[in-house]
Amino acid sequence: MGKNVLVITSSPRKEGNTNTIAQAFVAGALAYENKVEVFDAFSANLDGCHGDASCHERGFCGLKDDGVKLHELMCWADVLVLVSPVYWKSFTSYMKKVIDRFYPYAAPKPRAACTVKETYLIAAAGQPDESIFKNMIEEFDFVNTLLGFEKKGVLLAPGLQGPDEAGKDESLLFKAVMMGAKI
Repeated sequence: MGKNVLVITSSPRKEGNTNTIAQAFVAGALAYENKVEVFDAFSANLDGCHGDASCHERGFCGLKDDGVKLHELMCWADVLVLVSPVYWKSFTSYMKKVIDRFYPYAAPKPRAACTVKETYLIAAAGQPDESIFKNMIEEFDFVNTLLGFEKKGVLLAPGLQGPDEAGKDESLLFKAVMMGAKI
């Protein structure tokens, strides 16, 4: 039996590099009978954390926006995949809102409801030097440590200058398919 996989994308380019790589990952995951849901943070109506910590008692964020669906998916998923281009040496602001909404899972009551066990990161950047991903990887590692998730894989795609470069890189797409298949 397959796993429940939540893929969170955050690129403003629907046909851009990270979404292309994510689609290849999803194809690999689906080929091995996993169930996949994609949450598009860019198009989501998602407010940032208000910092009142009431979620710790309630067990989930009280904001009435697409975070309700995000919480439902976090309580369904076994595997979480964060997908983002690099913006200013880190995640996009859309992904940062999602990560802020993980705050409830740092407390015992809501963490018990969150079923995520494993995580993956897919990231792309125009800069060819992989050091551009340093801050993003540090934040990803912090999320995993804080929430008790097991980091299972990272796929970095530096040097993608145009918005459709990933689709031309068969080796990169193959790596994404294989990562998805290994879930």
